[in-house]
Amino acid sequence: MLWILIPLLALIVLISIVRLPRLIVLSSITEYRFFSREKTYAKHLDRDSQIKVVLLWLILSVIPLSLEQPPLWQAMTLVLTASLLTGAMIDHRTGLLPFRIAAIIGVTALFYTSILTPVDVPKYLATGLLIGFSLHLINQIAWYLKRVTLLGGGDIALLVALSLCFSIIEISFIIWIASLTGLFESKLKRQSMIRFGPHLACAALCCWYLKVIL
Repeated sequence: MLWILIPLLALIVLISIVRLPRLIVLSSITEYRFFSREKTYAKHLDRDSQIKVVLLWLILSVIPLSLEQPPLWQAMTLVLTASLLTGAMIDHRTGLLPFRIAAIIGVTALFYTSILTPVDVPKYLATGLLIGFSLHLINQIAWYLKRVTLLGGGDIALLVALSLCFSIIEISFIIWIASLTGLFESKLKRQSMIRFGPHLACAALCCWYLKVIL
């Protein structure tokens, strides 16, 4: 009798995949309207935060420029570092991880992968679709069972964008490391809800550099 559940499961998967792009677009529109209409909300980083991001980016830029790697990898590292640092700072201050950050990383990663290994582009695109669907499904299950959302739309979009230059195992490693550091922050501050974007950014940068160093 279990075989009867297979068509139902396939239907649920198909509906979730079809709904995923629409949900991302709607989340982006909601985010834009919120930032543009909410007058009391921080829409931009203040000067001190901008200076911190730029200084940290300049410091971290020494690492890729000092390594004997192709210029393409160095350029990708600089863009990835700048985007992740900016997204982490915005999420830390506002609680929202802008979809523009994920868009910049996704376009850059797709360009990087298409030049480095063109034959692997379909594989990375399939990985992004699988990760986006899986995280969206996990969110749906968590909401149905506990009425909680485990990951925000910006976090999911960021992970989908990162999957265009990371393998599914590396994405799993990023989520695992970010979850551990997030759990540590939650226990340290005694808060059940934390800003997950900075943890994802740090884990992604660590994984990116470990791919080269190890």
